[in-house]
Amino acid sequence: MNKKLILLILIALWATASFAQNVGVNNDGSAPASSAILDVSSTTRAFLPPRMTSAQRNSISSPAPGLTIWCSNCGPSGEMQVYNGAAWTNVVGGTALGLPGAPTIGTATFGGFQASVTFTQPASDGGSPILSYTATSSPGNFTETLNQAGSGTITVTGLTNGIAYTFTVSATNANGMGLPSVVSNSVTPGIGASYGGGIIFYIDATGMHGLIAATADQSYGTFWTNPDYWQVGVPLGTSTDFGTGSANTDHTISQNPQGAYYAAWYCRSYNGGGYNDWYLPSKDELNKLYQNQELIGGFVAYNYMSSSEASYSPAGYVWHQNFGFGSKVYYKKEVFSKVRAIRSF
Repeated sequence: MNKKLILLILIALWATASFAQNVGVNNDGSAPASSAILDVSSTTRAFLPPRMTSAQRNSISSPAPGLTIWCSNCGPSGEMQVYNGAAWTNVVGGTALGLPGAPTIGTATFGGFQASVTFTQPASDGGSPILSYTATSSPGNFTETLNQAGSGTITVTGLTNGIAYTFTVSATNANGMGLPSVVSNSVTPGIGASYGGGIIFYIDATGMHGLIAATADQSYGTFWTNPDYWQVGVPLGTSTDFGTGSANTDHTISQNPQGAYYAAWYCRSYNGGGYNDWYLPSKDELNKLYQNQELIGGFVAYNYMSSSEASYSPAGYVWHQNFGFGSKVYYKKEVFSKVRAIRSF
């Protein structure tokens, strides 16, 4: 068949497709099926899709859902594959040969503006060692890749405060990315979210660290220290600064008998969520707790005590903050006040 004849046939097919609802290609003159835009009929020949290697398939830019190929080096003898909009599959929707299987999703947990997603490696690596795993968020399509072969945990960063996210994990080998796992549980990162045995009330600029408040008060009212030390300063000292509450708590406990009932002891002996590193907040930490109290809950309009002594007053005074008016005042150590423990992450 010469080039002119081929050109005429192509023009005829284009013209037929342009003015007809469907097109039939056959050698018996039968009409095409009314539900088909293209009906190819033959008893001696078959449809032949594009043939390519897995590397050539992976180089296709933005493949459209439904795109079909024959992967010549996938599996022991090649395989017909279809792109489903997210990954290449075989023609019945399973994992394409040559690609790793879907990992088993674990639990998604969060800290700050990020989430950690655990997964277990798939049963099949597709005949080629797994090189990496990719976690993808929904919504947002935030992704992070972990370069390893086995099971593990991927941390996805850049998440937005207050938005619920789920995640999938996909494995990649030399032939490409396989099918994603099932969807993970939903997590909502940020201030006001449950995490680490309590509720987050502060996150630093990195989005990786912050402060967690206990979900309820640790005492209906207690002294700041034991009566023997009401008029005595803490030998190791205390600070009002952000980030000093834990040290303040330890310094106060070092002055007092173990097992006594006072503010710092109540906090250190608390084990909410199974954690034993709770402490009495410093003056500045207590103020941040006050500012976000509506996101935490359980507070009353009463004075809560900090772990900070009022250094420019007599040794028997410490800083408190009223959770009704927000006022910061210092009272004697023997004054009863509320206590709410915090911890860091």
